[in-house]
Amino acid sequence: MTLLTSLRELDWTRGIRFWILVAAIFATSETAFLFRRAALMHRKGGGDNV
Repeated sequence: MTLLTSLRELDWTRGIRFWILVAAIFATSETAFLFRRAALMHRKGGGDNV
């Protein structure tokens, strides 16, 4: 394994970890938004209008 190959693989795994982090942050913010909306609807007395 050459130095160039190991640098390329390191960069690839760093990129994958970055996008996993971005997806986790997005999922967390979406969950917080939906939970907040559900809590506000519950406090208002609204229910599921299914």
